[in-house]
Amino acid sequence: MLSLVYGYGTSGKSALKCLERLGREVAVFTDEPLKEDIGVTNLCGLPFDEVLKNVGLIVVSPSVKLDSELLTVARQKHIEIIGELELGYRNLLGDVIAITGTNGKTTCTRLLTEILKATGVNADYYGNIGVPLAENSFDIGEEKVAVVETSSFQLATTELFCPKIAICLNIAEDHLEYHKSMDNYVKCKRDIFKNQDKSEYAILNYDDEIVKNFANKINSNVYYFSLTHKVKGSYLKGGSLYFCGDKTEYICSVSDIKIKGEHNIANCLAVITACKILNIPNSIIVKTLKEFELSSHRLQLVDNISGVNYYDDSKSTNIHSTLSAVRAVEGKTTLLIGGYDKGLDYTKLFKELPIKINTVICFGANKDKIVQSFSKSYSTTIIKADSIEDALDIASKVKCDNVLFSPATSSYDRFSSYAERGEFFKEYIKRFKH
Repeated sequence: MLSLVYGYGTSGKSALKCLERLGREVAVFTDEPLKEDIGVTNLCGLPFDEVLKNVGLIVVSPSVKLDSELLTVARQKHIEIIGELELGYRNLLGDVIAITGTNGKTTCTRLLTEILKATGVNADYYGNIGVPLAENSFDIGEEKVAVVETSSFQLATTELFCPKIAICLNIAEDHLEYHKSMDNYVKCKRDIFKNQDKSEYAILNYDDEIVKNFANKINSNVYYFSLTHKVKGSYLKGGSLYFCGDKTEYICSVSDIKIKGEHNIANCLAVITACKILNIPNSIIVKTLKEFELSSHRLQLVDNISGVNYYDDSKSTNIHSTLSAVRAVEGKTTLLIGGYDKGLDYTKLFKELPIKINTVICFGANKDKIVQSFSKSYSTTIIKADSIEDALDIASKVKCDNVLFSPATSSYDRFSSYAERGEFFKEYIKRFKH
């Protein structure tokens, strides 16, 4: 039987390499014609019945919509459909720690991996962080721990995936253009726990009502993290972080943590909970927290120009993430938002903007939608710009302490990724230096 890889981006190429290494006969299908020679059977453009004629397994990429015509026909033919994450999981031998959530996944995945390595554990990170699991799964033997960042797209195509420790950081409205409804999005996130039993562990955000209620449907050992309550797990109290298991123990002070912002304290609490389940010494946890730095484009102070701080937060691709960023900066702030329209409701953003946001400048494909969501505020001015360049030019003339580039949506109306968009921001603001 033939194995079909549907989609030929990073995930599809990883699935192809994995299947070839397994000795499978492989073909590739994409919705748009492939211009490159891929070295395997290319079924693009053929009728669906012909594409699926000898197919026993489809490995679908995260970018492919699950209600696509080809997959609909495949289900009618009872062909198994999985994702690249599931394919990788079926081939690895080591323990998996999986992290999902609307925001904070990459930060937690990197931080936990660094702590594990500092402990002497053979660990690496994989998944949505940019290192595909499938092609690397053969290197994850019984002695190795895989820390896997998992997106809702990847979890939507899992069957057997079962992490030793699974963490859900938070859930806020996102990717509705793909999932069609908030209920579908939430279900995909909850699926990270679906195969766990009492030999595994779940870590939930106690402060997120949706995530906290997952406990009612989880069969594994549940721990929590919280900024506001003492919980079984890690929590914040009086400027200090604690862990409560069999007993309560002090971990460190907030001032010991290098990365700033309340949302990052929550991320650290989630990671600390996993570390304590794994019996990692506090000394190693705290040493790493003191040294750990965020990846690029995450509330990154790029420059101070004429007394104004310019922050690159291009990684904020949803409203929840942008709200975290605006709460973290100090002083009068000009906020730049906009980009690809992925079906988000910006009413919540404007309802929760703190008073320090004196100006909001909108740009991109969804700028009109954002402006329509704005309700008049005595403290905030909203401006519609023609482009990112125009938005930045306007922002450079506004009297404020900070210019915060935190778009609250994806970049795909103009850029291939949030990283490309962030690099453009960093390069463009150089012209404001005198």
